[in-house]
Amino acid sequence: MKLFNPDSGIMRSLSKFTDCICLSLLFFVSCIPIVTIGTASTALYYTVHKVLRHDRGYMFRDYVTSFKENFKQTVPVWIAALAVGIVMWLDLQIANFYAASAAYFSALSAVSFLGLVIWFAWVSYLFPYMARFENTRRRSMKNAILMVIAHLPMTALMLVVAAAIGFVVYLLPYMIFIIPSVYAWLQSYILERIFRKYMSEEDREAEDAKYKADDDMAER
Repeated sequence: MKLFNPDSGIMRSLSKFTDCICLSLLFFVSCIPIVTIGTASTALYYTVHKVLRHDRGYMFRDYVTSFKENFKQTVPVWIAALAVGIVMWLDLQIANFYAASAAYFSALSAVSFLGLVIWFAWVSYLFPYMARFENTRRRSMKNAILMVIAHLPMTALMLVVAAAIGFVVYLLPYMIFIIPSVYAWLQSYILERIFRKYMSEEDREAEDAKYKADDDMAER
């Protein structure tokens, strides 16, 4: 039956759905040490972009390979980013605690919340950037925050997507088992439009040729 043909739309959708669950579980497992969350995020984005979106490579192998290759580069970056995030979160908690007694702390609370939003946007760019570009840690961190500012409409869109996904998880907690891959997938449609602007013409042409060759092979 055509319905059960591996190349049918239904079977391909089911395969992608299963891949999203498996990849999300793999992501959660590799996040357990906490200090590897940045590395896991890098590997997740790399695998989603390469395997789930463009049907190239193998999910488990590419995830593990990316995780290993980016481990030393991303762990210090994540620890630094996490430290900044914790400080901002503590500032917000302190400001909220005193907000009822002084207007100054209400304003400080708003500023602290905005800082956390910017921090989240920065991290949302940072590890996908490290998955797609080779650079020093410092320059990667700097370029990510510059992209947040330079592409504010896309940054706002990504924050809206993140908020919508967070709301879905709030309503349907069991969706957490697929959300990491789905978010990275949606995120890639936004970020890849930005990243391509910073790729050399040769790199863009080489990547396009690679995708075209893979598509031609899949059609045979």
